[in-house]
Amino acid sequence: IAQEKNNTGLNPLSVRPVHESNVMYKTTVWRRIDLNEKQNQPFFSKGAEITRHLIDAVKAGLLEVYTNDSLTTKMTLEQFNERMTMENSGGGLSAEEKAAGLSESADDGWGSGGDDGGKKEAPAGGGAAPSTTASVANGMEYFPSQLSILELKEDFIFDKQRSRQYNDILTLTIMIPADQNSEGLEKPLASFKYKELERYFRSCNKCIWYNASNVAQHKNLADAFELRLFHGKIIKRSNALDKYLDDIYKSPKQGMLKAQQLEYELMEFEHNLWEY
Repeated sequence: IAQEKNNTGLNPLSVRPVHESNVMYKTTVWRRIDLNEKQNQPFFSKGAEITRHLIDAVKAGLLEVYTNDSLTTKMTLEQFNERMTMENSGGGLSAEEKAAGLSESADDGWGSGGDDGGKKEAPAGGGAAPSTTASVANGMEYFPSQLSILELKEDFIFDKQRSRQYNDILTLTIMIPADQNSEGLEKPLASFKYKELERYFRSCNKCIWYNASNVAQHKNLADAFELRLFHGKIIKRSNALDKYLDDIYKSPKQGMLKAQQLEYELMEFEHNLWEY
C-alpha cells in the first residue's frame, strides 16, 4: 500500500515507526474484537463504550473517518450519519413484513383513532396534522451498545536493530454486527487511523478501560491497547488474493483452527529465531 511508506522510510500510520532498513520481517494481520467477550468488556462498559467515544468524536469533528481500512477514501459527516442510520427505521415496513400481510394503516386493531372516531385534531395554527412517521423520517441511529464488533489491522514486525518483535496497530474499524442489519452480514461502519485514535484517547480522560478488579485504577484506552488487554481472533493474514481465513480454508471451523495455529506461530517466531 502506498501509504505504508514515505520518503523517510517510516510508516506514517505507525505510532512508533520502525525504519524500513531495520525491518527484517513483517506480516499484516486483521483481528476481530468481540466487545461482548468477557476479556473485552472493559472496553465496552456501560455509558463509556469505546464505540460511543468514537462516534461522539466524529460528530464533534475531532476525528477523520474513512470508508474502509485502506484509508483511501474519507467519509463526510453526512455519509457517516447515513451509515449510522438503521435500515427500515423510517417507519415503513420491510418487504418481509409486507409479505406477511402486515399493513401500514393507522388502525391499531382497537379502532383507527380511539375516542375521536379516527379524526385527528388539527394544530392550533390551522395547518395540516403532522404525519405519524414524521418523527422518524430521518431514521434511527444505532446505539453504541449495538456496535459490539471492532476489526483491528496491525503489522507484526521484527526489528533487527533491537532484536525484538512489535505489534504495530494501524487501523481500527467499527463493524455493524450481522444481527443488526437485514443482510445478515457484518459490514464496516467506519475506519480510523489508530495513530489519531491514540492521540485522541490520551487527550480525553473519559476514554477509559474499566478495571472491575480495582475501580481506582482504570486505564486509558490507549494504554489498554498498548498493553494488549484485548482479545482479538485473527481473521486474515496478508495474502495475494486478500482473502479471509474462512474463505481460504472453506469453512469457519477450519478458519478458526488455522487462526489458532497462526497465533502460536507468531508467538514462537521471536523465540525460534534466536534459539540457535
